Amino acid sequence: MNSHLVFQGIDGISVQTFLESFHISKKLIYQLQQTKALTVNGEFVGFENTLKPKDKIRIRLDDFEKGSLPPVEGELEVIYEDEDLLLVNKPSGILVHPDGNGQTSLDNLVVGHFLKEGLERKARHAYRLDRDASGLLLYPKHFLAAAHINHQIETGKMRKRYWAVVEGKVEKDGFVDLRIGRDRHRSNRFRVSSTGKEALTSYRVLEAGRERTLLEVEIAHGRRHQIRVHLSHIGHPIVGDAYYGRKGPRLMLHAFYLCFLHPRTGEAMEFSLPLPKEFSTRG
Repeated sequence: MNSHLVFQGIDGISVQTFLESFHISKKLIYQLQQTKALTVNGEFVGFENTLKPKDKIRIRLDDFEKGSLPPVEGELEVIYEDEDLLLVNKPSGILVHPDGNGQTSLDNLVVGHFLKEGLERKARHAYRLDRDASGLLLYPKHFLAAAHINHQIETGKMRKRYWAVVEGKVEKDGFVDLRIGRDRHRSNRFRVSSTGKEALTSYRVLEAGRERTLLEVEIAHGRRHQIRVHLSHIGHPIVGDAYYGRKGPRLMLHAFYLCFLHPRTGEAMEFSLPLPKEFSTRG
């Protein structure tokens, strides 16, 4: 099993600064020190030591990648993969994370995918997609990449866009800036609530039919069911939304665009998927 990460040194910065550049917690930095999981050129060094360009930083992952999810072999549509990241196209109808009912989740498939590559790694989805939604889902492959990606999400540096086919004809572009909280009367449901958490959803009309409209949607904050709740609140529930609209063959919500900075290189990474053929405004 490949249980190490290797990085090249960055001239003039300390080991501590190198680790902090990934935005990992002080607790994890302390754990790396205590377990002597990090070496420079094969030797244990103080984290105040200054690095050189030819230095080889090696991090043992044994203490950081012990997961509890069972691996499952199955079909996984990989859009991009390198030593730090896995990007997949999640199909509609599969949970991202197990719900305790014994159903295979995308996380189980990702753990199985890692094991086939000789990697014992946790399945860390960077964000969630609803079970019946589809599209781009990012999995950092180790704790350093995960911390870097989480920081981008928290600071708004990661951008995600969605396609949604909604009921009714939407006349013009717009946004919904309303708080979202749990619905106390319906299990696993959410609603617009003055006491909820901040949520902003903007949308752009791409194609308006007589009974359905195709929207491009972007959100801030990323509350659970945010797009579904906001669009339903303005009278345009997503087609196929059994929670906030009318049940159909599938939820017409697809995460088609993703942009973020690579945690190792700092390079801007940009991905997009084609419009699913079933996303029609003809009804």
